[in-house]
Amino acid sequence: MDEQRISWPAIIVVYLATVLSMAAVGVVAALTLDLATAFGVTKKAVGLALSIFSLPSAVAALLCGGIIDRFGPRRVILASCALAALADVAAVLFSSMPGLSFSLLLSGIGYTGIAVSAPVMFVAAATGGRRVRAMSLWSTYAPTGFAVGLLLAAPFAGSSRWMAPLLIHGGLMALAAVAAAVLLPSPPSLGRTSLKDQLRGFATVFAEAPVLRLALTAAIPCGLSYGTSLVAPAYLAEVHGVAMGESATGVAVVKGAAMALCGLATGALLARSPNIPRLFAGLAVLGVAAQVAVFWPGSSFGFAIVGLGAWLVAYGGITGVAMSLLPTVIRSPSQSGAASGLIGQTMSIFSFAAPTIYFGLQGWTGFVLLAGIGLAICVAALPVVWKRRTAAIA
Repeated sequence: MDEQRISWPAIIVVYLATVLSMAAVGVVAALTLDLATAFGVTKKAVGLALSIFSLPSAVAALLCGGIIDRFGPRRVILASCALAALADVAAVLFSSMPGLSFSLLLSGIGYTGIAVSAPVMFVAAATGGRRVRAMSLWSTYAPTGFAVGLLLAAPFAGSSRWMAPLLIHGGLMALAAVAAAVLLPSPPSLGRTSLKDQLRGFATVFAEAPVLRLALTAAIPCGLSYGTSLVAPAYLAEVHGVAMGESATGVAVVKGAAMALCGLATGALLARSPNIPRLFAGLAVLGVAAQVAVFWPGSSFGFAIVGLGAWLVAYGGITGVAMSLLPTVIRSPSQSGAASGLIGQTMSIFSFAAPTIYFGLQGWTGFVLLAGIGLAICVAALPVVWKRRTAAIA
């Protein structure tokens, strides 16, 4: 397939659409206290409502892969952007805790459609170095999106204007839908339209050990990053005695800068075919060291922020390597929807569990041990994939 079928502006639109869909979580996280006050509920209730965002992907991402195979990634991205925009409108119109929960459910459905469609779009419409770079950049969307959400809401946090960032976010999602309609190509059919064929495709993907290993390798860092994102602003503010706004802003700025740069750098590096297992192991070691810097109470706030930047570099590299492997672990493009759905669903299951796990941990050593064990599992899983399919990435 012609590598030029999808342009870089179109790739950026897909990336930004995914970032913005994830930003809904950051917006609500930054407005937790304001929403709790406005709706007369506890902060914990708002935090638990955030878990609803991950529910659709955790339950139905694999099914979404079948929908994408039937209708194409472009249509699903367009519809998902529009749904995410409507979710913000619903939150403002209902202005209640049930309304917020319903809004997060709609946002989660929209996020699922975009996040599962994006890899399928890249597999179908790009090849070679462009596809590797696109997948590597796109894989950084989760922390970047959370950071964007924090930045959108930070100017309004602590005031009565909690509706404003939700409406701004909805407007941005609507713009993403328009940009997608203009710029995204319509990839050719991936070869599966009947329900019987889709079910057969799901079965073959589940039988592929490299795909299952890749799902685990991508999901564990995603859960670790999501948990770190949720607890870091409040943890750093409490441990280092800084204002919550200052902590959240610092976290958001370093997230956005580190993830965007790391995604581009990882893509360029992978396109040159380095020693992948060694690179991946080095990034895992960096990730554990960075977690120590973030959560060790004996460090300063500035050192913790530097550590957070190092963690994001490690996370960006790890997920960039993992997601760039998607085309290499499937036997044919017709499996891409099912494989992307399986990976997305596994990532969302880990993300769905992350708030309960992270908010239940006591002491900084728990955060570090969790990261160390999780990344060790990733290192053990990834080299098997590369030994079997290394040549396919070029």
